[in-house]
Amino acid sequence: MNPPDDANAVRAAVNESTFREINEQLAVIGDDDSGLRDVVCECARADCTTLVPVTAGEYEAVRADGDHFIVAPAVEHVDAARERVAVRNERYWVIAKVGLAGDVAEELDPRE
Repeated sequence: MNPPDDANAVRAAVNESTFREINEQLAVIGDDDSGLRDVVCECARADCTTLVPVTAGEYEAVRADGDHFIVAPAVEHVDAARERVAVRNERYWVIAKVGLAGDVAEELDPRE
């Protein structure tokens, strides 16, 4: 049996991967006049419905890594025990999953 922390890491990675799958579907909708599109925050919080504005290029750059996710730019969207912030800007942050959570995220990447 996995320790509780492992179960939490897996749950968090599954939640984030679910939001990533939603954003893959939203990507076909396209950009607004500013070149931005809203994607759902891909944090581990199951109750998060925050929309994050990104360009198509920014989204694709993050999606190039299966263990990277776009989150709203605030600490409550980052689980410091399982993630590190790889990119910070005024519209979004990119988090990289680490350890078991990163392995699970890579496995669940629909583009792999």
